[in-house]
Amino acid sequence: MLATAYGGQAAARQRIQPYLQRLGDLARGRLILFVHDPYSPRQPFPDDFFNLVQRYSEYGPITDWVPDIQEQPRHSGQNPRTPEVEQMGVFVEPIARRLRLKIAYCSTLRIDFAGREPRLLLSGYREQARRQGTTVILSPEEIGVVIFTGSSDRFPDDLKSRDWFPVVNPPLLDQLLESKWLLPALLHDTPAVRRLPRSISVGMGFRTSEEVLAWGSAVQSPPGFPLAVLKPSHHSLAPGRRFLDRTALRALAARQPDRRLPAHLVEELLSPRVAHSYEEVSNYRGWKLLDNLLRTPGAEVHDRGDGTFHFSAPYPFLETTVSLLVEYVEARPIRSRRTGKLHPGTLRVVMFDGRIVSAVYRLGQEPDDGTFRDLTRPDVPSFYEGAAPEDETQLQAELGPFVEELERQFDARVRTPEDLQALRRGWILSQASR
Repeated sequence: MLATAYGGQAAARQRIQPYLQRLGDLARGRLILFVHDPYSPRQPFPDDFFNLVQRYSEYGPITDWVPDIQEQPRHSGQNPRTPEVEQMGVFVEPIARRLRLKIAYCSTLRIDFAGREPRLLLSGYREQARRQGTTVILSPEEIGVVIFTGSSDRFPDDLKSRDWFPVVNPPLLDQLLESKWLLPALLHDTPAVRRLPRSISVGMGFRTSEEVLAWGSAVQSPPGFPLAVLKPSHHSLAPGRRFLDRTALRALAARQPDRRLPAHLVEELLSPRVAHSYEEVSNYRGWKLLDNLLRTPGAEVHDRGDGTFHFSAPYPFLETTVSLLVEYVEARPIRSRRTGKLHPGTLRVVMFDGRIVSAVYRLGQEPDDGTFRDLTRPDVPSFYEGAAPEDETQLQAELGPFVEELERQFDARVRTPEDLQALRRGWILSQASR
């Protein structure tokens, strides 16, 4: 995508060279380690989960995501969330050689206390992206900075409390940004929150039918365009989003309850324990499910004493049953420098150290004709193009203060996992009835 957007690999490398230079400053001559773990942990729906849905059906059905999640394994390879190591190496390694930086890649990283001094056990380790990975042991003093890509659930727990080297991004920040709830909660009562579109939570009694209809009546949209976007509450719960017109919004409102969820039920629904039988685990490609369960805090394996066993773990029930309904914001069409025509498109901006690393448009192949087309669908033909310098200047002026405020609020309010849980719990309680 970078090479296509910026007109070739050489131009793309030039764009990301300041990023790698800054990593070199942080590393101070030591190793720059890219920990790339693209595996997306998730739990399938065991029988106990559907029992929970039935128990609380009066507060609304599960919001539409079950079919998407069941289909996700079939399409999981079509839209990878993070680039593969080989693709990263094409851009990173020539710059590293020119700047005389030491870089390496691995897939997992753990602490080994076999000796008197702690050591880091690195799996899939390679100093060049196209080489075969191996397992090595390094001292923490050898590593200058770690760049972790993947789900925050996969970040090594035994490293979260260490300060041996800086980590990009901090796992707590990643965990916050993976939730659609927590960013508005963190920026509440700050000027930066005005940069976010209006939104409400729906599902599991967080809004009533009347409230959803009232919210929709206050939202305007051009004819032929969607009124709102329905997003899963957490990145790992569904592969995409849904665009709703006014008819679909009324249908969503009809599925909401007549009263909000009482606050005294919130604690019970945060992370109830659900059981997974051996048969269920086998049907769900057992080793992956077992890996997810055993990585979950509070997970247990229960031996029934008759040669069989089952697993149980806290389940993020509210994350699965609540979605975020966001106002659809009509974007202006983008004039392509390649075709000279206006195209519908989306924009992805990557920032590091307060500056834009890349700003890339994904544009529809067909010129804009004033009608809505969903570019998030994998079957929509599209092409990539880097934003013009004047566009990047404007984006920097608008996004720079927003990111600064986000970092300021995060540093002030979220220092530990307990702080993040308190922020999450406070947001959930604010959505329930008193």
